[in-house]
Amino acid sequence: MEPLGISHDAFGRLRLAHFVAAEHLEQLRGWEYLERCWVGEASSFTEWLRLESAPEVTRSVAIDLVALPESTAQSMIDALRLPLRAGLDQQEITGVLGEPTGTERFMQDRVTLVFRIDAAEPYELSCTVHEEQGLTYLTMHPTPLPD
Repeated sequence: MEPLGISHDAFGRLRLAHFVAAEHLEQLRGWEYLERCWVGEASSFTEWLRLESAPEVTRSVAIDLVALPESTAQSMIDALRLPLRAGLDQQEITGVLGEPTGTERFMQDRVTLVFRIDAAEPYELSCTVHEEQGLTYLTMHPTPLPD
């Protein structure tokens, strides 16, 4: 079985433009997230971010699995080397990734499961699961994140 998650080096080279046409991209500058300032690319709520202090290296990926075409979203998930797909329920996700290290509930009809992927190069992975639609959103970033 292949290791879970992409290498940090390969993750750092990923760009949203590899998956989404330029006319659907918005360039981000001065974006605040995780108490840091970022630059990057966005398409709706899908955001691929690089720290302002290291603008050549992707350090955070968020994928809106509802807004993107299914094949595009799955190509992104496959590039990250995650055994997931849009629509999975909580039980299916924990069956693949194990028990989450935490859960967050920002809205009544969905829960975000937080996982630490303890591969050779670790990641934090958050999976937002809607009670009817299943997995609708995920974020992933290497840990630890530099300041």
